[in-house]
Amino acid sequence: MSGATANDFKRWRDLASTVSLDSLEYIIKDCRLAREAMKDHNPERENYYADMGFTYSDELYRRNKQIN
Repeated sequence: MSGATANDFKRWRDLASTVSLDSLEYIIKDCRLAREAMKDHNPERENYYADMGFTYSDELYRRNKQIN
């Protein structure tokens, strides 16, 4: 089952590096809800939103690690 492309990951990483912490949290929550909505309905989109959420979560983790 496919998810995102390499270009998707690059675009998400680029955007994630520019948004606020609140925006990152909002995007991650939105991805989780979208992924859940696609579960058992559209596995390709479910994986796409999982990939997106993980990419933004990585940025949030990186920033939180720098703060602490």
